[in-house]
Amino acid sequence: MTQLSSADGGRKTNWLALGMLAAVALFGGLAIRASRVPAVRPPSRQDWIDLHAEAVALRDRGAFASAKKVAMAALELAPKVYGPRHYAISESLNMLGLILSDEANYDESLAVFEQAAVLTRDVFGPQSKETAQIAGNLGQVLTKMGRFDEARPLYEKALEITEALSGPDDLGTLMAVNNLAVMLDAAGDHASALPLHERVLKGRRAQLGPADSRTAEAMGNLGISLAQSVDAAKLAPGEKPVAKERDDAKERDEALARAAGLYEQVLAVQGRLVPPDSLPIANSLSGAANVARLQGRLADAARMALEGLAVRQAKLGMGHPTTATSFDGLAKVRAAQGQDVEAEELFNAALDVRLKRLGPAHPKTLESLSSLADFHMARKSHKTAEKPLRAIVEVREKIDGAESVALVAPLESLAVVLEATDRTKEAEEVAARVKTIREAEKKAAEEAKKATEEAKKAADEARKTADAAAKIAPAPQQPGGQAKAAVGK
Repeated sequence: MTQLSSADGGRKTNWLALGMLAAVALFGGLAIRASRVPAVRPPSRQDWIDLHAEAVALRDRGAFASAKKVAMAALELAPKVYGPRHYAISESLNMLGLILSDEANYDESLAVFEQAAVLTRDVFGPQSKETAQIAGNLGQVLTKMGRFDEARPLYEKALEITEALSGPDDLGTLMAVNNLAVMLDAAGDHASALPLHERVLKGRRAQLGPADSRTAEAMGNLGISLAQSVDAAKLAPGEKPVAKERDDAKERDEALARAAGLYEQVLAVQGRLVPPDSLPIANSLSGAANVARLQGRLADAARMALEGLAVRQAKLGMGHPTTATSFDGLAKVRAAQGQDVEAEELFNAALDVRLKRLGPAHPKTLESLSSLADFHMARKSHKTAEKPLRAIVEVREKIDGAESVALVAPLESLAVVLEATDRTKEAEEVAARVKTIREAEKKAAEEAKKATEEAKKAADEARKTADAAAKIAPAPQQPGGQAKAAVGK
């Protein structure tokens, strides 16, 4: 736990008002008024420390509703015992933000973290470890919201600060690297994420050993990244997934075999450290199930997917986005097993949760629509596939514009659907639109390449001019106005 100081500093910022405003505004005055501190004495700093520790323990057990109540009580108490401007308020806000994020209340979580970030920068300065931590937490909730372009600079700033203060091998630095890698995976940039995961695993294994929970986390995250890099590139809807940018099936199989081995180690470590019905084990089971599905071990995949889903349903509820991830994973297994009725029900269940909790434009919602379209196209149910494809196109047009390259894949699938349902003219119009987008993309790439080459040429010319000017510059003068003669033997 961060060591807390009684120093208040000279600024007049009213952090009591700020902290309580955040809690009351977000939760309609839900902040606990019934004090958990005995009435026979005034509250103390130890009472805040005890409340904060209790919130942390409850969150670690997955008891988020209880953890939130205790965290809000700690937030109310902090300014009373530490004063109106103190890091204890920020730490209480930070814990509350984490719990809200766990509950998938992302808008509320983001608002709380923003309040904590302002206070932390004010107390510790913009280049402190504490500021880096809050930046990382802001990046985490933005990642869960699918706002990757906003999350990335926060993660990179957190890494820059932490590495400058502690060095490249510090465990805090490795955590910042891990967070950036997880975000890159979520954004689909597995090529950039994989070497970062390798760095984290190497560092944690060397410093903590193979049996530490943080080493297990690094192995699991690397396993996820390896599997997602394999699953990311599909030749066409319904076809067997192949490794991204790999032509060699052997490399694909080796990547999946390594991922499977990593998950075996993770589950073995977690089995010794946490209960079998814990969320970390559910997360590992979900990842291992995905790897088994990609390897064609469908019975193993189904067993692990069901076990992970059961834990997530019990801990998070049916309507949580993480539970929706389990629905989607099990749906893919059932589809591969030929159990189409159950697969379709699960795909729709995942889509319903994501629409309600994340919104129609979230990457996970678009992923569900794509999975549903792929499922129906693989079964020649082209008319049924049309609705999710058109939904994807509509969202992409709003987000990225009508000429975005992100429209190419759904439009190509839509053209197949239209052709298969005897709407040849519409199919040709869509295909022509795809061609226009691709030509515009090619032209833009050529122009960018030309601009880069011209900039390089201009830089080379400037360097040559500078070198030539340096050669003809007059020799330095000695005192008295005489040029310094060359010294020879």
